[in-house]
Formats: sequence, C-alpha cells, structure tokens
Amino acid sequence: MQRTLFLIPIPDDLFGLPVLGFGWLLILWGVIVAIWIYLLSRKPNFVQELLGHGLLFLVVAAAIVFVLPMLRIAEGDQIGFPVRGYGVLLVMAIISAVGLAAYRAQRMGLNPEVIYSLAMVMIVSGVVGARLFFVIQYWHTFYVPGNWQQTLGNVMKVTEGGIVVYGSLIGGAVAFLIFCHRKHLNALALADLIAPSMMIGMFFGRIGCFMNGCCYGGLCTLPIAVSFPQGTPPQFTPPYIRHMENGAFYGLLFIQEEDGAVRVANVLPNSPASENGKVEIGDTVIAINGENLQGHERKPLDVLAGRLLSSWTINNEEGIAPGSIFLNLQGKGLVELHAGPLPKTSLPVHPTQLYSSANGLILCLLMCAYYPFRKADGEVIALALGLYSVTRFLLEVIRTDEYAIGGTGLTISQNVSVVIFLLSLALLIYARVRNEPLAWPRAAA
Repeated sequence: MQRTLFLIPIPDDLFGLPVLGFGWLLILWGVIVAIWIYLLSRKPNFVQELLGHGLLFLVVAAAIVFVLPMLRIAEGDQIGFPVRGYGVLLVMAIISAVGLAAYRAQRMGLNPEVIYSLAMVMIVSGVVGARLFFVIQYWHTFYVPGNWQQTLGNVMKVTEGGIVVYGSLIGGAVAFLIFCHRKHLNALALADLIAPSMMIGMFFGRIGCFMNGCCYGGLCTLPIAVSFPQGTPPQFTPPYIRHMENGAFYGLLFIQEEDGAVRVANVLPNSPASENGKVEIGDTVIAINGENLQGHERKPLDVLAGRLLSSWTINNEEGIAPGSIFLNLQGKGLVELHAGPLPKTSLPVHPTQLYSSANGLILCLLMCAYYPFRKADGEVIALALGLYSVTRFLLEVIRTDEYAIGGTGLTISQNVSVVIFLLSLALLIYARVRNEPLAWPRAAA
C-alpha cells in the first residue's frame, strides 16, 4: 500500500502572479483551450464538438480557481500537490478503458473520435456521480460545521479515495444516454461495445483502492490476508481507523441489537480481551470509560466507537493510560482492558480490493469473448451489469467498510446490486424480444 507516491512542489506565486487560482495555471489552461477550439474549428461539426467539450473546459477552469488551492498540503519543508497512488491508478483506469473502447470501435468501423468525445463527458459525470454517491453515504465525515470551505475541500479530495462504482455507473449512464440521443447513436449497440472497457477500468481502479486502503474486507486468518500500515497520525488509514473504533485492537467486536443494546459479538483469540478472561460473547455493554451508552442523540454504537477511538488519543488528559478502556458490563461490573501503545498496522483483513480487481479483469475478458456471439444489441451490457451486481453483492459479505441500512440487513451497495440485477435482467429480456438486427454485425477482436 502506498497512499502518497511523491509531492509536486507548487510555489504560492511566480513573478508576482499566483500560480493557482486566478494565475499562471489558469492562463496556461486558457491557451490550451484556445488551441483545442482551433483544432475543433477545422471539423465540419464544429458547433456540436464545441458544445460537447464546453463542460470539460468549464469544469477544469473551476477546479483551477476554486479546488486546487485547497488541495495543497505540507510535508516537511515542502508545500505542493501529493501524487496519490489512488489517483495514478484512476488515471490508468481511464486511459485503459478509453483505449480499449477506441480500438474496438475502429474494429467495428466506428470512428474512434466518437469514443473520445463520449469519454470526455462520461469521465466527468462518472467521477462526479461516484463522488456524490460516496459523499452522501458518508456525509458526516465530510461536513465541518460552520466551515463550508473545509467541507468543500474534503469533498474534492478525490485522489485520496472515496468513490463508489455504482455512483459512477449512474452518473456515466445519464451522460451516455444524453450523448447517444444528441449524436443519434444506437445506445444499446454502443453500450455493448464499451462494456469490456468499464470492467478493465475497474481492474485498475480497485488496485488504486488497495493502495489507498479503502474498500477493505473483514478480519481474515488466511495466508492471503493483508495488514494495512498505520499511516501518518492523525491521518490513519481507513481499516486502521475502523479497528480503533470497533474495539478490534482490544480483541473485541461489537454489535448493536434492534433494541439499541450494544453487545459483544466476538472475542478474538490472543488478544487483551481473551487474556483478561472476563469478557464473553453476548455480554451487554452498559458504559465505556464512565459514559453510559444510552441517553444520547447519537446511537449507542456510535458513542462506543467514539470512546474507543479517543482511548488512543486523549486518555492522557483523563488520567488513563493510552490504549486503556473501562467497560461496564451488565451483571459483571467494571472490566479494564489495556492494549498498550498504538500498533503499527491494522489487524489482518481480506484484500477485497484485489478480489474486486480480479473480478473486473475476468468480466472484461468474458465480455470480449461473448461479444462476437451476441444475438441482439444490449445483451453484452446486460450480462456485464448482471454478473457484476452478483459478484459485488457477494463481495460485500466480506467487506466491513459499510453497514446495513434501512433495516434490510444489507449494505447500500447490496441494495443497489439487487436493483441493478433486476434492471439488467429486464434489459436482457427486452433486447431479445425486440427482435431487431445488430447495428454493427461485424465481430470485434
């Protein structure tokens, strides 16, 4: 895992003019846009091409003025942009997806320029949709009361991780349908063509998730298990924070019942909890470090998580050794657990990011192999989405970065997986019963 590959130093100003904001970088982008527009003007459909690229021009300009200044960080004596492993892999995902789609389009007799134009709008809408999905899902981790600038800065840190594949599918699908309508293209045929590209993009993107530490799995004792490093406090890696919050470093895992009671769901072997011998599976936790879990606006499990997290950071101010907690267990009274100083890594977990990456590669190869044998336009994309929804549903079983929602017992991604599967099944049936010839009957390699 490597969250930050290196830092690109960026000075505040150059020759008296700011580099970011309304400065040199915006001027450079203006020159690039001018050259771009000139090249577009030489095409017969200049107005349509200009309108198609206009959104990209504006989004990049807005990012230079409002977003980039908030993304600079300080590391040691340097100030600049961090080049994240996640961001690099995200770029590789885009390049591979667009390149594969352009190659396949040319094989089918379709001008690759169509793919490049489509990629422009789908990349922007896909990233926006993926980020919005994640931000809405975890809004409490982004919102800073009374500070909209910091909140916006947190929202825009896409290269540090925090996007949801289903959000990108929704955002990209909207842009795709609008694009096909405006260009008078067969949407089902084009969707079949780019289906493998979506999956190869996931292959690289999930490797980026692994480098970032997000989308991690549950505790694992298999040889393939991985432990994520601590990170740089207070910027701990996601699985490391989760293990601080859920008591895993003490050897405990908690669950909240429907009645609001917090109980011990598991006691890990060779841990402070198992060595203590007083904590057992099924014990009800009344209070932690003297604070009752009931009677709060927050859920009892959230109160517990907050106390577990703070036990590693502020206990010195409370006269308690760091890494110590006092659990008030129903029928047992006060139980003290001490885990010592912060460990260097998380506990071993399933590398679900790599499972998902391999899944994307396999689905890409399957879609490429099936494409020449399709009987109707829409079959390939329906098959791709249907298989992905099934595999994603199963992967969520061993992922622990999301909780069940809405009383369904399923995570938000599992709920969306069910919907996507039903839609893909309906699309497959529709594609077969409409009984229309293929738009591009030639086979793509």
